[in-house]
Amino acid sequence: MPAARASLLDSPPMRFAPLLLAALCALVLFTGLDGNGFLDWREARDAEVAREVIGQREGLTPLFGIEPLLEKPLPAYAPEALVHLFTRPLPLRSRQARAALALLLLLVTGSIGARHFGARAGVIAAGVLASALALPLAARTDGTQILAAIFAWVGCAALADAQFGRAAGRDLRLVVGYGALAAALVCAGPLPALWPLGGLGLYLALARPEAGWTRVRPLAGLVMMLGVALPWYAAMTERYGAAFLTRAPFFPYGLESRGPWYAGPVLAVSFLVVGFFPWSALLPGALAHAATWWRTGMRLPLPGAGRPRGDALPGDPLSRERREEGVAHFFIACLFAALAPIVAYPAPPMTAVLPALPAAALLCARFLDHLFEDATRVARPLTQAVRMLALIGTVGAVLLSLVATRVRDITPELRLLASVVFVTSWLPFLADFLGRRRLAAGLLALPVAFGTPVVAMRLLPAMEDYLSARSVAVAMAAVSPPVAPLLLVDPAPPTLRLYTERNLVPPGNLRTGFTRYRASDGHAYIAFRPVREKAVLHAAPGPLEILLRTPSLVLARVQPE
Repeated sequence: MPAARASLLDSPPMRFAPLLLAALCALVLFTGLDGNGFLDWREARDAEVAREVIGQREGLTPLFGIEPLLEKPLPAYAPEALVHLFTRPLPLRSRQARAALALLLLLVTGSIGARHFGARAGVIAAGVLASALALPLAARTDGTQILAAIFAWVGCAALADAQFGRAAGRDLRLVVGYGALAAALVCAGPLPALWPLGGLGLYLALARPEAGWTRVRPLAGLVMMLGVALPWYAAMTERYGAAFLTRAPFFPYGLESRGPWYAGPVLAVSFLVVGFFPWSALLPGALAHAATWWRTGMRLPLPGAGRPRGDALPGDPLSRERREEGVAHFFIACLFAALAPIVAYPAPPMTAVLPALPAAALLCARFLDHLFEDATRVARPLTQAVRMLALIGTVGAVLLSLVATRVRDITPELRLLASVVFVTSWLPFLADFLGRRRLAAGLLALPVAFGTPVVAMRLLPAMEDYLSARSVAVAMAAVSPPVAPLLLVDPAPPTLRLYTERNLVPPGNLRTGFTRYRASDGHAYIAFRPVREKAVLHAAPGPLEILLRTPSLVLARVQPE
């Protein structure tokens, strides 16, 4: 790689890029982590599973409510379990651990970009991914998907090096890559581990390079992956049989109920647009830019030049251009392959799009790297992107303002967030309008960079009673005798199970439950969702005393006559 490409100091605007990247990570990943307790459902459920697995000394099966939870493999809870083992089980420590994993994903993405497109592109790729909406969301709620994305992209890096890099050391890199994919299989399930091979297969089917599959040795890699993962999968199959086998293909979202078949593609596209906000406005231009033949001015190779070779000399401009475009096309294939599991998952959360975002970030980074070389050649797609962001930001701000008028408890916080989204979405447009295109590209990161702290420090604390039952558990501990039973009308939210220090009674017949499960003070305590209040009043054997009313749960007691 030429020295001009390797150095971050070859353009003055990039001299402070590492410091800006560090500040961006601090704002997005480490701000407001202790502003509220665990939130339902996924964050609190993972913490409760880790607590129960440690308490029961269970080394094979995830447990929730002392019952098997066949949502994802047990190793997926390892980071949460380590937090519980070595520190107090506080949300702050758990979120710091997930934020550290998110930093590792940024490091992997940046190193891939630096390896194939240059150091400047690597730093830009890390910055783009850090300021995409789905990353802080996953760092808050879905540590398993961050783990899966890390392992999958270590595997992708090995496959890309085998296909486009030097022959020397290829076998060792493949061992590391397939080891990472094996770890993804053990931690997250089959789909997160196999999509990198699917992306490579899609690229090879379209590009048809010489000795494509031979270079990556897929059969040996699959054998290695099966050898690592088979002990746990076989033991779980022997213990739970068909109940496990029907859920395992959909790990790490094996609990959700399946929606209509046509919802999958819609979700995949929607999650990409929302999860990669604000950079999704730039992504179409970055995809088109992947075939520009930037330095040669040609869209087709010279006659007789042959197909791209992975071990082409870096000093040859044409070979280098072929290699970079080949890598960009490989990342496009990885983008579509990483979206494919969303189609198969039953009702996945938006964090399921996270494995696709490093590919999108790398494509945007190549575009922005070329912007620093010659801004005029990419001015049109950049202008289209900032206009689209201004439009999307305006619509989002209007929607937030409308929601604020209906949810009185959090009206100031929603209006503040709407103002931040509106202003930061228009700043790139103004910079581009003034002809400051490089500045406009950098300002694209502002909606998430400034919006995330507002959400973490203002909005989530104000919404805690909507997203958590912690206040109900605290109130129950304050007003009821020790070991008092708490009747439930619906299954307990994970935060109630995590925070309460009382005995939870599963849903059943309320009329008999009121008389059977009474505390030592003579009262029967009950928790229910607000929509269930009429049914509880009808079944209560006496006047119902409301102890605490929150938007998500109501705590009450009754003294049977």
